[in-house]
Amino acid sequence: MTGSVVFGDVVQISGVDGDVLVSRNPPPYQVVAADDRPVSLSVARARAQPSRLLLARHQIVPFTGRENTLDRLAAWMNSDAPVATLLIHAAGGQGKTRLAAHVSAQCATAGWVVWKITHIPTPVAATATTVSQVDVPAAAVLAVVDYADRWPASALLSLLTQLNDLHARTGIQVRVLMLARSDGYWWPALADRADSDLGIDVDQLPLPALASDGGHDRPGLFTAAADRFAAAMDLTPPTSGWTVPPLTLAGYGQVLAVHMTALAAVDAHLHDQAPPADPGAVSAHLLSREQAYWQHLYTRSEAPLHTPPGMMHRTVLTATLTGSQPRAAARQALAWTRFTDTAQTADQVIDDHTVCYPPTDVRAVFEPLHPDRLGEDLIALTTPGHGRDNRLGRDWAADAITGLLTTAPSSAWSATAVTVLVETAHRWPHVATDVLYPLVHAHPQQVIAAGGATITRLASIPGIDLDVLQALEPLLPDHRHIDLDIAAAAITTTLTTHRLAGTTDPAEQALLHATHAYRLANAGRHQQALVPAEEAVSIYRRLAEVDRGDCTRFG
Repeated sequence: MTGSVVFGDVVQISGVDGDVLVSRNPPPYQVVAADDRPVSLSVARARAQPSRLLLARHQIVPFTGRENTLDRLAAWMNSDAPVATLLIHAAGGQGKTRLAAHVSAQCATAGWVVWKITHIPTPVAATATTVSQVDVPAAAVLAVVDYADRWPASALLSLLTQLNDLHARTGIQVRVLMLARSDGYWWPALADRADSDLGIDVDQLPLPALASDGGHDRPGLFTAAADRFAAAMDLTPPTSGWTVPPLTLAGYGQVLAVHMTALAAVDAHLHDQAPPADPGAVSAHLLSREQAYWQHLYTRSEAPLHTPPGMMHRTVLTATLTGSQPRAAARQALAWTRFTDTAQTADQVIDDHTVCYPPTDVRAVFEPLHPDRLGEDLIALTTPGHGRDNRLGRDWAADAITGLLTTAPSSAWSATAVTVLVETAHRWPHVATDVLYPLVHAHPQQVIAAGGATITRLASIPGIDLDVLQALEPLLPDHRHIDLDIAAAAITTTLTTHRLAGTTDPAEQALLHATHAYRLANAGRHQQALVPAEEAVSIYRRLAEVDRGDCTRFG
């Protein structure tokens, strides 16, 4: 291992006479050298499965704009700080991954070493037999961490600690670029610990809309993307040009939503159809093309798949929830959703699924449907209750999702599946009311096990039923907990407002404010904690003036 950096335990034993017991704790993340070169895609595959044109790794639509953000990133990269962390956050589909890939490529060209770091869920990490090993960098390091808001805080701190130690040993500059959908309670808590405990420079940057960041406006973005998709499909654009839909609707606020709309318009032109008229119809159109692809592979004359389209639908939904998994875990997932009853049948289904969705990691199977937004839309449109007329709805969906999460509560995929379900519920209310909320009420511990970041995201679902948060609250620890403090702060913030409106008892009001302040402080939100803390002290003082002899009952 000379000349390399190992992320994890390395145990070397020699000259020992007698029994030796070694306990290893592999880190909950994997570090690999980044490779941001575009992956080619054939015209035939692009026409048969157009959703693949949306994947960042194919880079069909060139990176454009973002001059302001790139300037900010350049200043951050070139600062004097020995170790620095920057969070870039924006809604899903805003272009964070493409931006990171572009910056990574620029850094690699300039001589930086670029690492891609991914989180490994605890059940998988606990059984891992390998550690991450990369060459000792001869230059500065850029470490890119995607989905940072889905990591446990302890895992992020562990990573930052090891990268900080790398600088201490080698003197190499380290930059950690984190990508996330939000900067909610998880980020202030992490930033506070990184700054105070590790001395790491921390900052954050909301990713603005492309039009305000030196890029195209929505119509320009639509037309440019449509031209590139048409070229990838070897399709001649209409002589009159692309008909730009009304892109002022709220559903078109993300770059990905505009790209999906452009792709659906190009595919509709290919098949001489009218383009879909709204974001929901766009997803339904692209998902119908997935169904057609499954049907084609099943009925083709040469090497047809054994798995019929209906079963493939079930499998794609399952894989989208579980995320990439080892084959043994994928077999279990199919068994616990009652989609297969033997290992042999499950293996055939898994093999056929890998033909449709080749894994990015050859050691795993069950590649999810990407981009994330399209995968979430598959879950939502398959689950009845959305009120749309499409061919995707299936009566088995809700039971399958619940079975996947409740039959094996400590499974390798449970945290990932809950997280995907929460993200889906943010845009599809029927998934929240018909699937997620009943799951919380019946199995709250399962949701707690998904981690503080996911619970925090759940608490921010628009119009969330307060009973859902009240079902989770008793399971949160009373003491400090590095991974659940952010969830406790988020839940307490919502419930405190509701409970204060329902009581006139000053002692109860004081206790509510004091508890709220305690939870906020534990989550690293010290400034925000001052307001409820001061309010609690003020009420206690007034109570003490009324009855000094009985004030202890309020503390």
